Amino acid sequence: MSTEVRVGSLFNFPDGELTGVAVGRHRLIVEHKENEVHIARNRCPHLGFSLTRGPGGLRYQDGVVQCPWHNSRFDVSTGENLDWVTGFAGRQMPSWSRSLIGLGRRPRGLDTLSATVRDGDVYVIID
Repeated sequence: MSTEVRVGSLFNFPDGELTGVAVGRHRLIVEHKENEVHIARNRCPHLGFSLTRGPGGLRYQDGVVQCPWHNSRFDVSTGENLDWVTGFAGRQMPSWSRSLIGLGRRPRGLDTLSATVRDGDVYVIID
């Protein structure tokens, strides 16, 4: 069953930035970009590690978040995987090592969620 949940005031999510939040037991990332809001689970699909905490902390630029653990990159608005497991603990690794670091997992995108802004508040649909 899907539930609409208030994430917070749009004011708390600066334009052009990505913010990690907790909504109940759900850890999410919220992108506010050019009057649009996108929300995804704060979990890299490779090993489930946080996208906002890790070696070097949050890495976000121009709508793309990079996993601080294995350098996988994702388009936050669509969840699309742009680059899969290219490093370890934030350091770039040689291309031959990618399959080792990937542990046999196939590239996947982020789990994105439906977001809306209503009366200055951000809401998300959680299954």
